[in-house]
Amino acid sequence: MSSGTPPLVSLELRVRWLEALVSGVNPPAKSGKETSSEPRPSVSLVRKTEEVQRQVDEAIEMNDGFRRFMNSYDEYEHLLTPAFTLLPNGSTTGAPSYEDLSPAELGAFLSEMEPELRRADRDMREIQALNQRGVAGAGKLPEHEGLQPRLRALISAHAEDSVTYHMLERRIAALLQRYSSHINALSELFVSWNDSVREAEEDVAKLEKVTAERNKFSFE
Repeated sequence: MSSGTPPLVSLELRVRWLEALVSGVNPPAKSGKETSSEPRPSVSLVRKTEEVQRQVDEAIEMNDGFRRFMNSYDEYEHLLTPAFTLLPNGSTTGAPSYEDLSPAELGAFLSEMEPELRRADRDMREIQALNQRGVAGAGKLPEHEGLQPRLRALISAHAEDSVTYHMLERRIAALLQRYSSHINALSELFVSWNDSVREAEEDVAKLEKVTAERNKFSFE
């Protein structure tokens, strides 16, 4: 009967695999001794954690906006904390305890965290690129509080302008309606005047014809 991999060895291998995904693979040590089947203490994981903490501290120190943001994080916590992490009383959930997990459960948990670790690595690279480009300005986050009075004044002015606009629109519509009525009246007057002129011309032509005939008979 073949014996399976011990839980501690499996856990150590998974931890090292995750470390290799995040930090890369270290070159193999030049030693003639074969690797023992017993896992070494997870000193490398602690060292990597300390290295990550050191890099975060350096990033905070190098970026003024990031440093101000972290120094006043408590002011933004209600804006940055996701709703699903809040307890019914409004407080945030505490850090989970991993001491009660078995090695197999902890190994499975770390395996499930692999996609999140990949995304975290990409996010850290993007943050570093943004810091190098100088576009990270988290220190200006609370400025929207000071802009609220100006926003309210702008909304009030816009409401007043909207009222004036609607009044002018109604007046223009009334003027256009009156103009259209006047045009229709003038058109009707022109048609009537044209009919009257035509009738007058016909009457004058008839009178001239009668007068010419009378003059002709009188000469004879």
